[in-house]
Amino acid sequence: MENGKVNSYVINESENSPEIYFSHANGFNALTYSSLLNKIKKNYQITSYDMRGHGETTLLADHNQMKSWLIYKDDLEKILDIKKTPSVLIGHSMGGTASLLLAYTRPDLVSQLILIDPVILSYSYRIIYKFLQKAGMMKIHPMVRGALMRRNTWENQNEAVEYFERKKLFKNISRNIIEDYVKGGLKKNIFQKYELSCHPEWEAANFRLSPDEIGFNLKKSNVPIKLILPPNSYVCNKESQRKLERLMPNIEIINIKNTSHMLPLENFEAVSDEINKFLT
Repeated sequence: MENGKVNSYVINESENSPEIYFSHANGFNALTYSSLLNKIKKNYQITSYDMRGHGETTLLADHNQMKSWLIYKDDLEKILDIKKTPSVLIGHSMGGTASLLLAYTRPDLVSQLILIDPVILSYSYRIIYKFLQKAGMMKIHPMVRGALMRRNTWENQNEAVEYFERKKLFKNISRNIIEDYVKGGLKKNIFQKYELSCHPEWEAANFRLSPDEIGFNLKKSNVPIKLILPPNSYVCNKESQRKLERLMPNIEIINIKNTSHMLPLENFEAVSDEINKFLT
């Protein structure tokens, strides 16, 4: 692709198998989800890739020029357009939103859609976001503020793993998954210390834009879709779910109990089981 390369990991590589493409959440990376993806049916070739600004992908990621999550949809479209055959798309959070956007614009590239707690905010949330954006106050949003304040230097990978083990976001996630997150999401800087591949400014830029890309543009689609959610999703709440049900006749919605927004990492066994039930 122009201005850089997309880094990816392939599971069950085969020229003749149906294909799955996995898109990760904001601030994460493709390798983080290895435990989940290795549980998916072996007759599928699975490509998990680092999205722009994340992991080892080197596409231009200037937070000052970041205007829309549509850039992630466009990147995924370029990846899929090489073969021009329908594939299964799976996405978590921001990756789910990007996958849904592509299913709307290029249904010819999508055979099935599996969204794990995608960011599809309700009308009331979007109004609040719009107010904060127009007032230039998005810096007070807790997700934006948290990203900008994130620690970004460690002496070695083990120190980083121990640091993330203590964070609330990772409290229900096993150490081996945190190790995958660190391995796929940290890089050495010029001082030979480890820092996040996804720069905090880039992560924050994504949080500033999150409601604009899908909420006001939901439309009808006949693509078979499965929505996998925690019991009390705040990024895809009951209002958003009802709207999806009205617009997408081939939708199935399930909840994984005792999970949060991090469900594909907290309970990858249950999430992969639901994925396998849906795959044709």
